[in-house]
Formats: sequence, C-alpha cells, structure tokens
Amino acid sequence: MEDDDEYTLNNPDDAYLKNGGFLFYAQYDTKIVGCVALKRLNEDTFEFAKLFIDPEYRNLGIATKLIERCIGRCKENLAKQLWLQTTMRMPQAHKLYYKLGFVDNKAPKHMDVLKRTEKIMCLPL
Repeated sequence: MEDDDEYTLNNPDDAYLKNGGFLFYAQYDTKIVGCVALKRLNEDTFEFAKLFIDPEYRNLGIATKLIERCIGRCKENLAKQLWLQTTMRMPQAHKLYYKLGFVDNKAPKHMDVLKRTEKIMCLPL
C-alpha cells in the first residue's frame, strides 16, 4: 500500500467527498459486497478509484454496476471525462473497462499518478 492508499482508505470524507467526489457501495441481499470511489479531479473531470468486490461475489456483474453508476454520476455532473489507473496484473478488469468504452491514454496534468500505476485509461463522456 502506498501513502495515498492509506490516507484515502482512512479518510474517505477528506479524500473524496469534501472535493466534490462520491462513494458508492454495492449491496447483495443485506451484505455490502463492493465499493468504489469517484474522485473529482476538476470541474469537468473525475477519476474512479478503489474499486473492490468481495471475492465471494465476483463475476456477478457487481463491478460493472458500480462503474456504470460512476459513469451516470459523471454525466449528471456534466463531466467530460472519467479516468482510471490500474496495473497490468488485472487483465479481466481491463477487458471490462474496454467493453465500457475506456481507452488507453496518458494521465492528465491534474491526476496524481500512483507509483504502482502501469496503465491509465479514459472514458470520454
């Protein structure tokens, strides 16, 4: 875990909500089984981060629903782009991102790129 991970996981209000971002949770029956953060980068740009699905609930379409919710919220806020950072160890996730319309790109100047990031993707909205 990087310093940024530790901070955002322990301070989601400061890391996401106070800057105009959002947190979404996925519920299956009565259990929270997934989450994602939507970080505002500037007035018309967001980044989704910290996507997590409980391993017991993967392959049920939960990640897709959470990402689609992020996309919807971006559109509600008239955003023009949605960004993400990932590593090369997640080929299944990359397949999902491409399916949803994300394309490989270079990080915008206003994105804090994590040390472990190997791939940056953007969804034009």
